Amino acid sequence: MVKYEQVVIVGVGLLGGSLGLALRNRQLARRVVGVGRSPSRLEQAIQLGAVDDGTPDLKSAVATADLVVMCSPVQSIIGSLEDCLSSTRALVTDVGSTKVSICERASEILGAASTSQMGRFVGSHPLAGSEKVGVQNASGDLFVDRTCVLTPLPETPAADVDELRLFWEAVGSRVLQLSPAEHDKSIACTSHLPHILASALAGTTPDELLPLAASGWLDTTRIAGGNPQMWQEIIAENREAISAALQSYSDELTRWLAAIDAGDDQSIHQMLVQGKEQRDSVGS
Repeated sequence: MVKYEQVVIVGVGLLGGSLGLALRNRQLARRVVGVGRSPSRLEQAIQLGAVDDGTPDLKSAVATADLVVMCSPVQSIIGSLEDCLSSTRALVTDVGSTKVSICERASEILGAASTSQMGRFVGSHPLAGSEKVGVQNASGDLFVDRTCVLTPLPETPAADVDELRLFWEAVGSRVLQLSPAEHDKSIACTSHLPHILASALAGTTPDELLPLAASGWLDTTRIAGGNPQMWQEIIAENREAISAALQSYSDELTRWLAAIDAGDDQSIHQMLVQGKEQRDSVGS
């Protein structure tokens, strides 16, 4: 069943391309339009079937949209929000990995609007992705059985939240709802901290030891292969929560170091058991 006449995806990379494929494969939109600065990348997205058409003109694209999903990096989303919201009456959402700054900017724009001819905004963050980038790595099943977090503001109409919940469920996601601040604090622990740890491990492993790197090292450092510029922006937008998560992890490492130095095998065993049980509880 077609749910939307036209969905506009701003930024047709891995996430945007995967969303376009999901919409087209599931026949959820009659037309999917990609917005981007690179004509060659837009043409690639068209050839791969992720979008029906592409344009560099954000304002004209969103003017006739039923739904707009902003899939560019966080700081780009913030910079484009005013042009987007002022050029459409559609529901606008995003896939940014941090939510406070994006949602605050949207609230400022909508609160200062002198006309009702504006878009509506609800933040979202699908917990899906890969260390790979680009529409060439997109998958129409990327969001299946993945959690998507919605981050409405207190003034957000319930109807807008319900519409966005149904949208993400339609592409296969499980939907949760948090405040923007709760989201950023939580994701600092479960997404941003792991990336920093993976990067630190990869970056501090001496070259001469790399021939000995087996599955444990490779599995642990896989996400360090992500886009450094994108991750620098994510960290910049969530410094306080990430710093707190790093401090908590540092305290845990201190306990490990003390147990190892003391030969406290019982404590080491307890910490290993705790880690295994926690990891086993989330499945594969």
